Amino acid sequence: MNIKANLKYISIGSVIFLVLYSFIAVKSLGADIFFEPVWTTDISEPVTDAHSARSTAEAEAFILGNRFGFFLPDGTVLSSEKTDQKITASTFGWAVYPADAQETVLYRPDGTIRTKISEAGFVHLDQERIYLFQPGGDGVSQFDETGTKLWTREHTAPITAFRSSPKGTIIGYLDGRLVHVKPDGTEVFSFYPGGSNLQVILGAALSDDGTMAACVSGIEKQRFLLIKITGNQHKIVYHAYLDGNLRRQAFVDFEAGGQYAFFESENRLGFVDCSRYTASSIPISGKVIEAGECPGDALFVVLSKNGTTWTLSAVERPDHLVVSTNFTATDAFIIQRNDILYLGTDTHISRLNIRGLK
Repeated sequence: MNIKANLKYISIGSVIFLVLYSFIAVKSLGADIFFEPVWTTDISEPVTDAHSARSTAEAEAFILGNRFGFFLPDGTVLSSEKTDQKITASTFGWAVYPADAQETVLYRPDGTIRTKISEAGFVHLDQERIYLFQPGGDGVSQFDETGTKLWTREHTAPITAFRSSPKGTIIGYLDGRLVHVKPDGTEVFSFYPGGSNLQVILGAALSDDGTMAACVSGIEKQRFLLIKITGNQHKIVYHAYLDGNLRRQAFVDFEAGGQYAFFESENRLGFVDCSRYTASSIPISGKVIEAGECPGDALFVVLSKNGTTWTLSAVERPDHLVVSTNFTATDAFIIQRNDILYLGTDTHISRLNIRGLK
């Protein structure tokens, strides 16, 4: 009997249990909302052949440290592989590449080759969208699934913020420039938000319908901007100076329905109503890693990190912090699909169903 190995798995299982238990039991989530644990699965062992016999239409991608792969909503692990190279993965596929990659092969979730990007750089997948960041850090190109380049944007300053949506891409630079391009590469806007002593774009996002953009910009008089887009016209419809000064990338995103924009400031996560242009915020410890969402007047989950301490918070929109719990891990992630939450910690992934949502 391998006592050390058994103790290892008992320890990991205990951590997962404590995270789930404290998240569910520490504080009431109200009369109707509660979290229902469904399964926990171990992804520490290599799996490379199960995906060939199963549909990958519902597969979710994961990256935990140097391990990546895909799993199904029922807990089946389709693939789990370990690599010392850089990794990118989404529901669309995956790729690994060295630091000096001259070309990159992109694979489907089932392991078959999707396409090849025959240029030097670092591939990034955002759902089905394929990007290549140039080695110098100041240029980015988008490719289609055949490996054909759609457009390239280059600038004299390095890229410091980047997000995409089905309606285009938004890019922020070290010199404070903010650029939005359509999927075909047509420029929608390019300007310098200004208003701060040091110009830099720390975070930026574009709504799924392409009607709103947002950014956190500047150091010393750091501020948040919400930008309304109508055709090829843009207008700043809300802005606010922020307390403190982040000197790193800031989390900025829109929830899928486009009703709210999320933005990170020092020790807080802010929310702006995109129709009323009103703002609120909640305290958050450490760096925001991801925020989930649910449609309607519902609940979303926020994952933040401070060293090896992670905080999982549940927020009832727009700004009611319902519960939060801390746990220790080297790597973690969350994926929220409406009323389903996936939590990954080091070598395990768990599913919780969010019950009682309106």
